[in-house]
Amino acid sequence: MGKLQVKFCIFLCWALTSMYSDAQREYFIQRKNLTWVDARNYCQACFKELVTLTPDNIQALARDITSDHWIGLRKNFNFKNNSIDNSTGNLTSTVASYTESYFTTHYINNSDSSSPIMNWTQWANGDPLAFQNWYPGWPLPKPSPKPPNKTVCCSCSCTCPARPTTPMTTNAEFTTPHTTTTQSGHNVTSWSDDPAETTEFTPDFTDQSVVTDESTTHATRTENMTTRRTTPYFTTSAPWTTAEMPLTAQCEKLPVQEPEEPEDEDDSDDENYIEDSCVAMLSFGPWIEKSCLERLPFICYEDRFMGQVSVTNITFESANLTWLVAPGDISHYRVEVEGQKDNKTWGFNVTDLTCGLSNLTAGTSYSVQVFPVKCQRDLNPENATFYTIPKAVTNLTVSSVEKNSVCLRWEKPEGNVDFYRLTYETTLVKVTTETIKVEGLIPGTPYNFTVVSGVNDASKWSYEAHVSAYTKPDKVYNLTVSDNTKESILVKWDRPVGNFTDIRVVANYTNSTSLFNTTVKSTQQNVTVTGLPPATHIFIYVTVRVNEDLVGETKIIDSFTTPGPISNLTLTTTSDSLTATWEPPVGSALNFTVERCLNLCVNETSVTTSITFKNLKNAANYSVTVYAVSGQFTSTPVSAYKFTLPNPPIDPKVTSVSNDSITFAWDAPKNTLSPTYGVTLNSSFWGHSWSDTTDKTTFTFSGLTSGTTYNFSVYAIADGRESAPVHCANSTVPDLKEISLSMLCSSSEALLCDENSTRNEVFNELKKKFTTLLGGHINWDLEQQRKQG
Repeated sequence: MGKLQVKFCIFLCWALTSMYSDAQREYFIQRKNLTWVDARNYCQACFKELVTLTPDNIQALARDITSDHWIGLRKNFNFKNNSIDNSTGNLTSTVASYTESYFTTHYINNSDSSSPIMNWTQWANGDPLAFQNWYPGWPLPKPSPKPPNKTVCCSCSCTCPARPTTPMTTNAEFTTPHTTTTQSGHNVTSWSDDPAETTEFTPDFTDQSVVTDESTTHATRTENMTTRRTTPYFTTSAPWTTAEMPLTAQCEKLPVQEPEEPEDEDDSDDENYIEDSCVAMLSFGPWIEKSCLERLPFICYEDRFMGQVSVTNITFESANLTWLVAPGDISHYRVEVEGQKDNKTWGFNVTDLTCGLSNLTAGTSYSVQVFPVKCQRDLNPENATFYTIPKAVTNLTVSSVEKNSVCLRWEKPEGNVDFYRLTYETTLVKVTTETIKVEGLIPGTPYNFTVVSGVNDASKWSYEAHVSAYTKPDKVYNLTVSDNTKESILVKWDRPVGNFTDIRVVANYTNSTSLFNTTVKSTQQNVTVTGLPPATHIFIYVTVRVNEDLVGETKIIDSFTTPGPISNLTLTTTSDSLTATWEPPVGSALNFTVERCLNLCVNETSVTTSITFKNLKNAANYSVTVYAVSGQFTSTPVSAYKFTLPNPPIDPKVTSVSNDSITFAWDAPKNTLSPTYGVTLNSSFWGHSWSDTTDKTTFTFSGLTSGTTYNFSVYAIADGRESAPVHCANSTVPDLKEISLSMLCSSSEALLCDENSTRNEVFNELKKKFTTLLGGHINWDLEQQRKQG
């Protein structure tokens, strides 16, 4: 008879893989070996369920296992006696009963039914089987049922019924998970096998409260799993009873089947087929069927618990906490509170869903974590952060005031403050220090300032602190002076920006002695400063005021009253210099401008009442004008004229000579203009003298005596004043005449007169006499002649 072939048509509904719930899942690899049912019961008791595999998590889980592990997939979850009672020890009869009833009901009795029960339809948590990753050849199809063999004879066979034995207890130890985060972002937690690090924990797997929840959920993909904290190790002990073989056998007669003829088909699949199979994942990811009674490590999962902590009744130093109840059998809640700045930490266990905090620090951020504890394992904590209310600032004061700004200062309050909020008018300013310069204000305006302490998230504010202040008024603009006289100055300005009460105008000497002081209305923009001395440097101060005691920047301008003219201008000259002296007018801020003119005019400044001009032309008529000056103002001028003294002519000489005339010439003096020359000629021998003037540099004297030496002098004349004369001498051409003189010599000494020495001595005495008499005034010569024979 042919086998009943059951064919599985597996449709992978990819649309289902995109249907996920909002929960994030965490995975926990359990290293102890349990049957599939016990593994599932444990997962339901301490987690949620055996793992549901998806394309997103299978690779991550496969990387963290090194052997076969139970997963949350079974051929049919409607199988009678799904949760096998391991305490009875009657495993053989249970399996035999299931096999016979299931086979008969679904494949023999319903062999003609058009709607057989579907296997492999859902995961342990109820999610549809939208993804499969079977090892090639798995799952095995159900073999066709074989007809019973004919009984041809009887024979004896031995059966071994079970007898009561002492139960053998196997401890299934479930220990602390070691969590790793995979490259895909999944949290995979493995459990330690070290019994030295475990504590006893016994879940009640018979309790109906931990059976599988059949409500349908959709597998979700975990996106950003973080490493879970390690909870204390614990060990779960569950007693299991297995039947031992009997010590004695009983024999009875049983029918013997007729041997079948061998068939050509391979019956190995029939031998490996498991009617009630559970699925294990191999260490490299694919799935195979195994007997549900086989003991393997397994993988649990749990949806990340996403709770929330509410913080109420927050004050400077206290707050109340309330949180959501966590799912499952929660033994208690562990509350951890940590201050971000005050280094305070609290940790305590509560069974209620609320607790109070006290002795907190004002203005401090606190983080709260409430860990639901399940099977001595921390679930994902419920988190909250909050700030206590900060305290108000103290000693808020105005430290300085300007026209567009106000500087504020205060003291930091007790506790912590992340920043301060300053409010004035409609402006809010965030401040991180205990001082601030508030800028952009209107001059001369009152402001009310409010400062509160705040925290980083601006959720809590302190009580307000207040202070008021006026800004300084502005200054005047375009301050000018005009219409200066000997005793008054007109002052003008443009109106200041902002608000002000009045304007004060003060005029002082340079030594700050007050000359004028008045206050004008805010609408006035000029004032005449009067009662001033002439030729004085005046400093004028213009100050804008608010409420008389608060003043703005003082604008200063200086000016001068006009001076009077000088008096008694006197000029003195030399050949190349001119000195002017005068008497000053009344005034304290004077200097003088002196203008000296010839062909061109030159100005020089003097701070004294005299000035000397040098390197001038000689014999030149210079004009000098003097102005008294006070600042930019000058007096009426006073002028005078004066010639410089002439210089003497240069290099007088004779250009021609005759017996009765001599022509003289000379050079004009240097740096002269056009002088007049005076010439003189005289002979002291004859007592003759001549004088004349000329504007030329040559002159001829005639009617002179021949052979006579004449002395010539020439000088320059300017403005009736004469230069020093220069001289030279020359003789007219002589008309020669010879005069003979005879001398008689007598002596008491014989022959003395005939001696040559006597003769020479007499001749020299005579020559001396003529030299004394005639000198160099005329041309003469004396010669000695001797008689011959």
